[in-house]
Amino acid sequence: MKEKIGNFTFCLFCFVSIIFIFTNNKDVAEVIINATNLFLRKVFVSLFPMFIINDILINLNIPYYFYLVFNKLFLKVFKTSGLGAYVFIMSLISGTPSNAYILKELVEERSLSYEEASHFLMFTYFSNPLFLTIMLGSIFDSKTTLKIILIHYISNILIGILKRGKAPKITRQSFQLETRKRNGILIKSINKSISTLLMILGTVTFYMLLTYIITYPFQNNILLKTCFSGLLEITNGLNNLINLNIYSKIKEIIAIAIISFGGLSIHTQIKAILEDTQIKYKYFLKGRLLHTMISILLIIII
Repeated sequence: MKEKIGNFTFCLFCFVSIIFIFTNNKDVAEVIINATNLFLRKVFVSLFPMFIINDILINLNIPYYFYLVFNKLFLKVFKTSGLGAYVFIMSLISGTPSNAYILKELVEERSLSYEEASHFLMFTYFSNPLFLTIMLGSIFDSKTTLKIILIHYISNILIGILKRGKAPKITRQSFQLETRKRNGILIKSINKSISTLLMILGTVTFYMLLTYIITYPFQNNILLKTCFSGLLEITNGLNNLINLNIYSKIKEIIAIAIISFGGLSIHTQIKAILEDTQIKYKYFLKGRLLHTMISILLIIII
């Protein structure tokens, strides 16, 4: 019975959405164009080179050197392999969903087990620092912007520490340099990266369109529109936050909550990247819920 009600509700929503799209076709077209421009200007330019660089670095055994340098530190702090440092740093530089992409590569290379990769998903989620600086800089002063970004990063470290007791057993106690075939690595990397980026483009466009449809009835209620937009997609949520006339502290709380949870668009991207692997998406979800709570607590205290 519940399944029938759920299917009926979903079909009804799809039918209403179709009518809405036809009656507001100019606005819908503008939303799709804006989503494509956002992807090209902010997402593609940051992720495409990082995906290719990551594939090349893995092929050159660079994660092995991260392991040598950081293994003792990560064992002590997080009770995990030093390979986590490679995921941590590369994700911090390029932003999500790079963490899922890198973890998938390391699992396929058999450098990490899927249990270890699932655990790393919890505390290697970072929004692109350049993206955060630009978006938050249009809402807050430079001091507040820096504070929110630092809290976003520090919360990840705290999650890793808090969850260290549940870290899975390290499968490979030592690593050695491996000889890899490097023929065609660039072409393979470009093909794989383009496939992933097309999925991200589709996801971003879908959620921006969904946001427009859902928030259309309460265009004049900026607070409600901001909360719904942030739940679905980070960029829309932060864009709406600019026009919200409330106390700065409340704005900070809403901003850090939107960034820390990531929006359903990011969650869908992560799940799509991890498809056909045994890496568990549920760890990413748990991490983001914990991330949101810790970040809100820190922003209130500081």
